[in-house]
Amino acid sequence: MMGATGVLLAVVCLAVGAGATPLAPKSEHYTRVEGADATCHGADLHHAGTTDIDKLKELCSRNEACVGFNSRGMLKQDASIGCQDNDLSDGAELYLRADESAAADQIGVVPLPISASQGTTAVSLASQFLFMTKTTSDDVREFMGTVAADYFKLMMTHKSKAGNSTSGLTGMNIIVTSTSLDLSLSTDESYTLNIPSEGLATLTAPTVFGARHGIETFSQLVNFDLDSGRYMVANTPIEITDKPRFSHRGILLDTSRHYHSIDTVKRLIRSLGHAKLNVFHWHIVDDQSFPLQLNTLPDLVKGAYTPDEIYTAEDVMDIVAYAKLHGVRVIPEFDTPGHATSWCTGHPEICPSASCRGPLNPATNATFDVIGKLISECKTLFTDEYFHLGGDEVHASCWNSTASIASWMKEKGFSTEDAYKYFVAITHATARSLGRKSIHWEEVFNHFGGELDKDTIFQVWLSHSTAAKIVADGYHCILSNANAWYLDYMTTVWQQVYANDPVMGISDPAQQKLILGGETCMWSETVDDSDLFNTVWPRA
Repeated sequence: MMGATGVLLAVVCLAVGAGATPLAPKSEHYTRVEGADATCHGADLHHAGTTDIDKLKELCSRNEACVGFNSRGMLKQDASIGCQDNDLSDGAELYLRADESAAADQIGVVPLPISASQGTTAVSLASQFLFMTKTTSDDVREFMGTVAADYFKLMMTHKSKAGNSTSGLTGMNIIVTSTSLDLSLSTDESYTLNIPSEGLATLTAPTVFGARHGIETFSQLVNFDLDSGRYMVANTPIEITDKPRFSHRGILLDTSRHYHSIDTVKRLIRSLGHAKLNVFHWHIVDDQSFPLQLNTLPDLVKGAYTPDEIYTAEDVMDIVAYAKLHGVRVIPEFDTPGHATSWCTGHPEICPSASCRGPLNPATNATFDVIGKLISECKTLFTDEYFHLGGDEVHASCWNSTASIASWMKEKGFSTEDAYKYFVAITHATARSLGRKSIHWEEVFNHFGGELDKDTIFQVWLSHSTAAKIVADGYHCILSNANAWYLDYMTTVWQQVYANDPVMGISDPAQQKLILGGETCMWSETVDDSDLFNTVWPRA
């Protein structure tokens, strides 16, 4: 509807509840311990790169493994692990999470916000609770209206006994300052949420994606009270200010080893939005299958398991649009030159031989023609500025054993290492010429150091310590170290996943900023639709 000032209002309402009930007061977030009493409270987690107390509180609060920090900037983990820090006897201070305030500190919101305060009053939602988006943009109005309607279905699963009550929390004003719907690595996802004990809540965000996070937070605070039969928010008034610590927060899903249905892919993406993760890294193809149908390269899909286990161009565009509505970027990965033998079924000319099919053949232009056509078409399907080009686990024995490739390498004076570098350089340049920046696995950095453009992103999976080398060389980095964030490692428990801090081992604040974040990785050798979600969550 049109407001009195000419500002468009997206209004969504549903019958809910009313009333106010006092609850227990909140506790302080941290207690300070001084001098000798501060010497032995938990093993070192890692240095935070700052000694600012407010910043340290923020960093510790965002790390499930962190139980506190000292005034030197060292974050601490569970005391049961042991004590490694005895440097506080000279007056340094230790800040510990208050033992009895964990539930209050977290105020029922995951992940824990940067800052939050709460009161002592429970308030119910009025029978005609409204989400109202103030904006001058039809696109923003439609986007937020869709998000709000979706969350109403999620939150309001019971019939309320509120009747026609108009007291309590009557609605939420959503103020989005930007009219852009662009979602990228640099998108501002911050928000501020204020929930009073009566009247209208206010959600303010620079973008619709920050506003979406704010509604997600609100949905986690709304609970159905069985005694009153009403929807309630406890501990009001509540003030929350939040923004992501990292700009890249994702999950990789492999759809080659096992095909995952479109519905399953969408359900996973939806779950990312609820966890405030913002990247779906789609490892679409690998050695085992090529399930993507492309109009310009129709033979590639011959590498799929069956005609029913494919994704069409229309499917991809639908998934990308669905992901955006849930605040999630979709980054496709086409791993080359290794992990690509499924390409050979439809295009045998780009592989070394029928009996030795990988890595892809670097000695023929046909290989790079296919890759160029693939990137060219996929840039119309995937809107993100980044493409993942793989580059890991390149075992070059087929290059040496294939006469034509061995002859080509000899003519050029190439070793297999040189041929690998040649391949990566061409695919990287091809992506750039088509308007896409590249992400590569860790091995590309390990082999070629700083020879690619500085806007290249490297994804670490072999060793967390490589991240420090990457950022020291001025590159951006994503963490996915296998010992903590590979979800197919079933012996990895959730505590290990949550304790894996991307900036561990990096003390320089400027270099810490080059760590964009990370991804957990769901490789699908032993996972299909039947057990995907109970393997991914809650560890991811």
